[in-house]
Amino acid sequence: MANKKQIMVVNDDQIQNLICRKVFTMNLDGVEVLDFVDPSEALKAIVDKRAEPKFILVDVNMPGMNGWEFIENVEKNGFEYPVVMFTASVDEEDREKASKTKMVKMFLDKPMTKDKLPLLEPLLNGEHD
Repeated sequence: MANKKQIMVVNDDQIQNLICRKVFTMNLDGVEVLDFVDPSEALKAIVDKRAEPKFILVDVNMPGMNGWEFIENVEKNGFEYPVVMFTASVDEEDREKASKTKMVKMFLDKPMTKDKLPLLEPLLNGEHD
């Protein structure tokens, strides 16, 4: 539906995607969650304009195309969305890379929980630099 705010979740763990979907849809009004276990499918949805998310929640470590490569490919295709890196552990190399990547707005630890929503609501409302 055109008036729903889209959130894209890109994570190879289907259980984490289900948790995200439940937390978002049960606690945020007017959202549509698009979740993908395959980053290339998520990229295709963006390129084909089937997805216009307010923000993208991206797992750092995925087989095939990792989170950083996904972001690079989104940019190479001429799109720019706020990105939240979603990970079980953040190492110093990832923090440094994030500081140099315009689209990355923050890191969140897995799993998604209701108490993390206040951090995401500004992105959902289009409030980001």
